[in-house]
Amino acid sequence: MLAYYDFVYHLACAFLGDPDEASDAAQETFLQAALHIDQYECGTSLKSWIAKIAVNTCRSRYRKQKARCRLESVLKVLSFQTAPFTPSPEEHAVAGEQQRLLRQAVDALDEKHRLPVLLRYVHGFSVPEIARTLGEKEGTIYSRLHYAHRKLRERLGSQMEMEDEEATGAP
Repeated sequence: MLAYYDFVYHLACAFLGDPDEASDAAQETFLQAALHIDQYECGTSLKSWIAKIAVNTCRSRYRKQKARCRLESVLKVLSFQTAPFTPSPEEHAVAGEQQRLLRQAVDALDEKHRLPVLLRYVHGFSVPEIARTLGEKEGTIYSRLHYAHRKLRERLGSQMEMEDEEATGAP
């Protein structure tokens, strides 16, 4: 539990968007892992097994909660690395706007595409780890990531164009 609690907690935060709910989900994850330790296959990745339990726990909580604000904490994780220099107020505003657009675009994805994106880019999972965690084939994960990339590119491109038009007053 000590080795993976932070990982599970941050995964739950990214999924649920509520630190209190994430804490409860993390505790429930380890309770479920303890109750079903006999189902763990020795020699396989313990982290992936626990992540699978965490994802299923979060899915269950999400269905009950039915809240769409779960990606609030993703902003913290997705925040840009601070540059060695101090950004100007304008650069800071642009970065904040880019984060907002990215959050909205990721939030607009359905769950089967959003989860692989979060696991890959927020938590650094490899495609095989994502496949094991979600109980899918690697090819399915590659396909979902490809589709998600395409949708994000389309959404972000159209949002950026609309914002440019608003800023310049162009039709």
